[in-house]
Amino acid sequence: MVLGSVLVSAGPLGAAIGFVIGAGVMIPIGLCYAELTGALPYAGGEIVYAYTLFGIRWAYVAGVCLALIYVINCVFFAISVGWLLNALLPGIEGSALYSVLGATVHTGDIVVGIAGTVVLLVAHWRGAKDAARLQDLSTYLLLTATCIFVAIGIGRGHAVNLHPLVAPSDWAWGYGGILSVLAVTPYFFGGFNTIPQAVAELEDERDRRRIASMLAACIVTSLVFYCLVLLAVSMVLSRDQLLKFELPVAQAFRAAFHSELITDIVLIGGLLGLVAVWNALFFAATRVLYALGRARLLHPALGSLGSRGNAPTTAITWVTALSIAGLFLGKGALLPVVNVTSTLFALMYVIVSLGVLRQRRLATAPATSYRVPGGPLLVWAAVLFSFYLLVLSLVQQWMDAGRHLPTEWLLMVGFGSLSWALWFAQRKSRDSLNSAERQRIILT
Repeated sequence: MVLGSVLVSAGPLGAAIGFVIGAGVMIPIGLCYAELTGALPYAGGEIVYAYTLFGIRWAYVAGVCLALIYVINCVFFAISVGWLLNALLPGIEGSALYSVLGATVHTGDIVVGIAGTVVLLVAHWRGAKDAARLQDLSTYLLLTATCIFVAIGIGRGHAVNLHPLVAPSDWAWGYGGILSVLAVTPYFFGGFNTIPQAVAELEDERDRRRIASMLAACIVTSLVFYCLVLLAVSMVLSRDQLLKFELPVAQAFRAAFHSELITDIVLIGGLLGLVAVWNALFFAATRVLYALGRARLLHPALGSLGSRGNAPTTAITWVTALSIAGLFLGKGALLPVVNVTSTLFALMYVIVSLGVLRQRRLATAPATSYRVPGGPLLVWAAVLFSFYLLVLSLVQQWMDAGRHLPTEWLLMVGFGSLSWALWFAQRKSRDSLNSAERQRIILT
């Protein structure tokens, strides 16, 4: 959905350079996740790390940031499915209703988004097994479709279309496009940090020792995937031609090969990718809200299970409601979601990398089976990289807004104010749970 805009802003080589630098930055951060996973082998990821190493307030910050990341990305995918489905079945978008954030909202987009959200609601209400089956099916079909269209793009494309290799920009000495790509790499590489969420379910100690290599492999594999897609699309049509399309990744194939079949394969691959990630994000959003409710960091009703005892139905209901409400923002919300997610992921990386330094200093810290190599040097590199990505993401949003107040900043300030108000509103409920019981809940 947004890889086309990345390609246009930076050029094929510029975008690839941005992703390569991003992967290089992410690997030390991923190794920090691996060290904390070994030291604190509990489900919950950043919430557990922040609570154990920095206290309840930072656990709340990590928890609400993760909740926002997952919920607004459920909105992202609900909107994107309608947009992509209209490209696959023209006319399904229906009549125009209004414009917001520079984009028109159509009836069909809202109906499709609501229908998809309800399907996820039913699947997750029935339990994690049905959600996992949907995940497996959509992922395998996505991989198949992607292999087909990447092979066609590279095999039938032309190298002359790769020029200019690096698209010029009006900031950062003409290389602002590369920095813009680097600024959103936390969004594109985000996902490796969900692996520690399941570490508590690993019974074999040898599997836990492989966490570091698996995290690095995920980042490198993602890099290869993005570079192949960038190469395939940029070889199909020139940059000037790609600028004409709303969905360059799919529409480039239609214009180049005049084949509806090839275009449909690309669109179906994209649709399956959306479903796979949307399903995973919906699951993550409900579980984060459930964890925050159980620990009384948010309303305790969020920590309740349904009558069958296998699904957090209150959390599922809230994620469904918020996803449907976000649909009414339309396609104009997609890029702000990417940018906000990049900023918040960078903040999570700051917490985790600083957490490694703190964990090493604490005399009571549990022993870990893995340590980031190179002593503190690589850990400090992860800290600096994390802060750099955080600052860069904010600068990039400001530059993209024409050096005016960005929509993303308003969203984050509004969310921060709401979270601050909820923190005080939940004080009585939070204090009703003693620290020993809260620790038992978070570390299980």
